[in-house]
Amino acid sequence: MTDTIHSRVLRELDSFYIITLLNVVFGALAIAFGIQYMVSSVLGMTGGEPFSLFRILTAAVSMAGFGLGLSWLLSSVKIMNGLSDIRTIVKDRKAPLLDEILTGAIVRMIAHYREHRKTIQTMILVCTLGGFCFLALGIMSSIEFFSFSLTTGTITLNSALLIPSALLTLAIAMVSLASSWYFSKFSKDWDLRQGEISLSEQALANALGRGSQ
Repeated sequence: MTDTIHSRVLRELDSFYIITLLNVVFGALAIAFGIQYMVSSVLGMTGGEPFSLFRILTAAVSMAGFGLGLSWLLSSVKIMNGLSDIRTIVKDRKAPLLDEILTGAIVRMIAHYREHRKTIQTMILVCTLGGFCFLALGIMSSIEFFSFSLTTGTITLNSALLIPSALLTLAIAMVSLASSWYFSKFSKDWDLRQGEISLSEQALANALGRGSQ
């Protein structure tokens, strides 16, 4: 039984840590790409290129992407603080763990979740909004390096150098949306566990109250 709990705790800690670390990396990339799209849009408007609603829209979306990326990164780092310490305590001990060590790790994980629950809820929102924002930027990039002629019916590739940028932007969008789903699932699971713990604490309090009468 202890081995099963030990494996489950390790699995959840590893998954949560890896997803959070991945969010730190992609949050930094989101900031970089937000700045890149913002600068290129502004320079395009001030460099003699035709003034267009498309470039204004791209600049606005990229600015939003920069802000969401910054919030994404800071929230991820905040969640990681403390999580790596709990993970180290569990992983440094060989299975089977002593009951008190395992219980201590679970208690610390619950406390960590309670402390950062609002941050995780914020990340769910940020990842969702960021995912759609960078999805829009990826689509805009795709439009930029493809041009379609109505008269000849031909498609022209404007610059192959834009393809990696567009693909990476779409990758940021996919990771962001996937992270939103994972954090939402994690939050629901731990909210359920907290509810079960609260019920147990209430039952114990009631039992002790009856016993003291």
